[in-house]
Amino acid sequence: MSNKPVLKLINMADVEATEVEWLWYPYIPYGKITIIQGDPGEGKTTLILNLLMVYSEIA
Repeated sequence: MSNKPVLKLINMADVEATEVEWLWYPYIPYGKITIIQGDPGEGKTTLILNLLMVYSEIA
């Protein structure tokens, strides 16, 4: 008996499209994975901390 993982293929015609909600249109979708990338010192941490501050005050 083999412990090989099973690969499940999904036909994209069977996937229903859903509307995306935006936290900051068109840069950061709400509830999705977002990668903030850039060189050191470009302000990535400052951007995220400012977004956290603004949106935690709204909630």
